[in-house]
Amino acid sequence: MPEIAIGALIKNGSVLLARRSSERSTHPDQWSLPGGHLEHGEDAETALRRELLEEIGVTPQHWLLAGEFVSESPPGAFATFHVYRVDRWQDSPRLIGDEHTALRWFTAAEIERETELAPPQLAEMLLNLLRPKTNQKA
Repeated sequence: MPEIAIGALIKNGSVLLARRSSERSTHPDQWSLPGGHLEHGEDAETALRRELLEEIGVTPQHWLLAGEFVSESPPGAFATFHVYRVDRWQDSPRLIGDEHTALRWFTAAEIERETELAPPQLAEMLLNLLRPKTNQKA
């Protein structure tokens, strides 16, 4: 099963999403996190660093694994996603190459309304990353 590492760059209560090109074979013209497939022998963190540099020109400096999930979207195409919260990075995000057509910062409210988010399981994870944490005592 393919493995994919993606990075949620978080700044000022927003997350950076990239709009996938209409030429992409899966999820064309949908918003997603930048990232991509692990190469042979590569771990997820190495793939994250490589993919963010290749796709949006940033070098992550501080990140944490936010979670993992398996997606079957589109049907029959299973993949394991490793989602990282990236709190610090070097350089400004910019479009590189032709995999994406736009970059945009989304708030939690905008994520809740977005209908073109891929893969679908991403919405709940992004909302958990963006919502303020409450201090609860047991």
